[in-house]
Amino acid sequence: MGIPEHWPRSLKDIVAVMLESQFPMFVAWGTELSFLYNDAYARILGSKHPQALGSRFRDIWAEIWTDVAPLVDAAMNGEASYRENLPLVLNRKGCDEQAWFTFSYSPIRDDAGRVCGLFCAVSETTSKVVAERTLRELNETLERRVGEAIAERKLFADIVEATYAFVQVADCNYRWLAINEAAANEFERIFGVRPRVGLSMLDVLADKPEHQAAVKSVWARALAGEEFTLIDEFGDPSRDRRAYEMRFSTLRDRDGHRIGAYQFVYDITQRVENEAKLRRAEDALHRAQKLESLGQLTGGVAHDFNNLLSVFANGVQVLAREVTPQRRDRVLDAMRRAVTRGSGLTHHLLAFSRRQPVHPEPINITAHLEGMRDMLHASLRGDIEIEMKSEPELWEVEVDPGEFELAILNLCVNARDAMRGGGRVTIVATNSREHEQNGHAADFVQLSVIDTGTGMSAEVQARVFEPFFTTKDVGKGSGLGLPQVYGFVQQSRGRIDIDSKLGVGTKVTLTLPRASCSLSKLDAESAASTPRSDSAWKGHLLLVEDDNEVAELTREMLGCIGFSVVHAASPDAALGALTSERSIGYVLSDIMMPGGVDGVELARQIRKQQPQLQVVLTTGYPEAGAAIEQGEFVLLPKPYTLESLAEAFGFQV
Repeated sequence: MGIPEHWPRSLKDIVAVMLESQFPMFVAWGTELSFLYNDAYARILGSKHPQALGSRFRDIWAEIWTDVAPLVDAAMNGEASYRENLPLVLNRKGCDEQAWFTFSYSPIRDDAGRVCGLFCAVSETTSKVVAERTLRELNETLERRVGEAIAERKLFADIVEATYAFVQVADCNYRWLAINEAAANEFERIFGVRPRVGLSMLDVLADKPEHQAAVKSVWARALAGEEFTLIDEFGDPSRDRRAYEMRFSTLRDRDGHRIGAYQFVYDITQRVENEAKLRRAEDALHRAQKLESLGQLTGGVAHDFNNLLSVFANGVQVLAREVTPQRRDRVLDAMRRAVTRGSGLTHHLLAFSRRQPVHPEPINITAHLEGMRDMLHASLRGDIEIEMKSEPELWEVEVDPGEFELAILNLCVNARDAMRGGGRVTIVATNSREHEQNGHAADFVQLSVIDTGTGMSAEVQARVFEPFFTTKDVGKGSGLGLPQVYGFVQQSRGRIDIDSKLGVGTKVTLTLPRASCSLSKLDAESAASTPRSDSAWKGHLLLVEDDNEVAELTREMLGCIGFSVVHAASPDAALGALTSERSIGYVLSDIMMPGGVDGVELARQIRKQQPQLQVVLTTGYPEAGAAIEQGEFVLLPKPYTLESLAEAFGFQV
């Protein structure tokens, strides 16, 4: 290229030398710092920058301008400067690679001595940097060989010292091998003592046995080789107590031997508090939804029980008059049916609320379904076809047989009502293995009831488990069928799924856990005695009941069985009667009674004083029986029949 005549002699001389030089060089001149470099400079940069006379320096090196701008300013102010080992990414041989360079800047002055530009000699230091890095890595490797423990501490400090996580490393004797500043500060803040490498965490907490035990319990698991994540609270409440998420891992030497453990800990107190607030908000929403359902529930219950009370009120008035035996029998029959309806209504409500007492046992679903076939045919219309399919070797499930049959009947009746012009109900039972949240496999039996009816909309599906919700005509359904099924499945530790499409049909699937004990084994071990059936006098029975009307009718029922009844209206009166009446052999007590002692406590006092007495407890509120231990007493739910009352004491009528 020709050198412009108007350039200062100093600039011309430098450019002439630069263009002939075998060393990478460039110059920049003028207020815009126009850029020019030689062939040697172009060779080391590859295709990164095509040579262009007059390009601006800052445009050529825009990506590193912030690094070299101070050097350029110094040169333009008449000072020499340099930058060593500046990393650049260059495209050489068709691919990007990283290289390092040292830039030495010098000012260029014109004939009058003014700075008119700058001159830069460039030297590539890539090999030097790589060699130093390799040497450094070799030194580190050597250092690890000489003393791995020292190297591990250095590595720990290099990596985690600046993190906001609390990091601790301990040997198998609970002594700190390393601890970052954040963890040391947090430990001191919540426990009031400063941890240091070499100390035992158990020793520094020796005067705080409660906190020492808490720390030891989690570290003992990690030092035994367990790797786990745990969320727990730590800290002295008088200082600060926080919630932490802790991840423990095993520390091993280079040969793979376990030499300790380390933890990464994060303060999640705020997250825990936010989750608690969210749960409280969800609970408030659920309570609001329950109140809405309660309004529907109480309305439905009041309507149905008013009808039942009307039967009894009217029946009592009729029976108070002189009526013929035929009319009396019809009235009594109506009252018995009302009792059955009321008992069924209570049964449905308790099943929906999951307070209905259940008596699960292993059952063979295939055999139960076959046993229900005649009942289902009688319950469904003649234009409804029933098909049953069971997988061979179907597993047994552990459920309450009566609740199971009622659930199947409710599902089939719903299917019948959805197929007004006839159709098919298909019952399919298959084995299923699913993975739970903990990753373990669990065995279930899936039982599906499929119909070819009208189906349900998404809006209806969202409400089918609400009590008294029904799409049937008035008087055609109580709205408690599916709630009963839902309650049964929940109490059986299963789940229920509904798949329905309008105009296609509905599929309701019950997923029930496989029984842990087979029915055949229980049958082999069962040695239950047959209840005695005789009408002879059975002996004296103590009836503990605070409601006089209930007590009077119960006395009559017990008399029909053959008992002579002594009535006590309170626990104190019952204990007094047992003291004075030495011939009492049986006790029937209500659980819910006014005063400080309930029926369960009374029964335990009676058994302690007279263990030979046969005690039966009764209640209309099944949750009241939760305090009874397994097999401790016989529990008789209200309302009960004469037959079930006799069976509770081992008799038949």
